[in-house]
Amino acid sequence: MKIAFWSPIHGQAGTTSNILITALMTGLVFRKRTLLTQTHFNFNNLEAPLVDYNPKNNASADYYLDVGLDSLIRSFKAARLDKASLENCCIAFPDTNVTLLPGTTKSNKDSFEAEMGAVIINLLRSIEELYSVVFIDVSPGDNPLSLKIIEDSELVVVNLSQNIAITQIYFNLYGDRLKSRAFYLFGDYDRNSKYNLGNLRRRFSKDITVLNSGVIPYNPAFHDSQCDTRTIDFLQKNLNCSKDDENYYFIMKSLKAVTKLLKCAGMDIRSEEGCNKQ
Repeated sequence: MKIAFWSPIHGQAGTTSNILITALMTGLVFRKRTLLTQTHFNFNNLEAPLVDYNPKNNASADYYLDVGLDSLIRSFKAARLDKASLENCCIAFPDTNVTLLPGTTKSNKDSFEAEMGAVIINLLRSIEELYSVVFIDVSPGDNPLSLKIIEDSELVVVNLSQNIAITQIYFNLYGDRLKSRAFYLFGDYDRNSKYNLGNLRRRFSKDITVLNSGVIPYNPAFHDSQCDTRTIDFLQKNLNCSKDDENYYFIMKSLKAVTKLLKCAGMDIRSEEGCNKQ
């Protein structure tokens, strides 16, 4: 199963944070074999919250010579993808069920997009034969590579913000295209905003419902954990926090969103008690 995370506008909806928490909860809570990757050429920071390397940083580029998307594509062109060759290009996180396939280190955008455009669909289809779910963080807007991946994905997570203008732009430009396969996720969510999820559902009632929408609240500790490369530690520590813990609201709302997201994708998940409605 392939699930694409996409936003109509860059940097407004916390897409990378949203896919991180979703992938980690899918592995840790629902025990699904999960692969996480991204197809951005630049302006993305998916890897840094999980590993202390950045494929766009010259100081760490050598680390990614034998792992990551570029290496996997080379292997894929040479032979049919198998479990060993895929795992050799990935970074696994013990006791999480989550594996990271780092993004490109290429410096030529045209070369990257041409190569990706030629192989990405067949590559992702081969990967999903080996994993329960593949989460792909794709570039925002009308990026041709993103649109190709979105078209072939079982679910598109549309990452939006409480900026009502951006949400309106999305429905004006893209709503009809993605409606049947869209899950609406509001990142960096502030429950004290006038445009809370209940009001957003009422305003866009033809499209946003209780079943196809959720929120990832803004949480300073979660944000800091990404900066400190300790996101997995943060989640493992707080998954079972008590109701009086400062992180409880973040964990519970995120878990409800992830539960509904996976249900919308048609995934068979374990008990959802307490996670049916926001």
